Amino acid sequence: MHELKVATERKTQLLDVTDRVHAALEGAEGSLVTLFVPHTTAGVVVQAAGPGASAVATDIESALERLVDETWPWEHVHEGDRNPWSHVRTALTASSVSIPLENGRLALGRLQAVFLAEFDGPRERTLLLAVTR
Repeated sequence: MHELKVATERKTQLLDVTDRVHAALEGAEGSLVTLFVPHTTAGVVVQAAGPGASAVATDIESALERLVDETWPWEHVHEGDRNPWSHVRTALTASSVSIPLENGRLALGRLQAVFLAEFDGPRERTLLLAVTR
């Protein structure tokens, strides 16, 4: 098991962690890696990035903020929760993804990248990586 610590900078942020995941997996042998985010207000997604797709993460951030409005009358604020919208935004992403490994590298498509999806930042997040042989 590998563990990555990632610092986010904004309340809602898709942060490309692909290079950090590659570095953490260096020397690992296996055919599949599962990335798991052990947080209820953050997720992980595979999405487009790079030339021709550099604004995709920003568009997704904006869309999730519009889809899940912070000003709605949230029920679980009565239980003391200060960030109910972040739980719903997280539910629209994933807590884990599995990606095949090819020669120890993520077998991503040409424009694909791995993003940590932050919905209650800024803060430090943990990403757990489990390699299957």
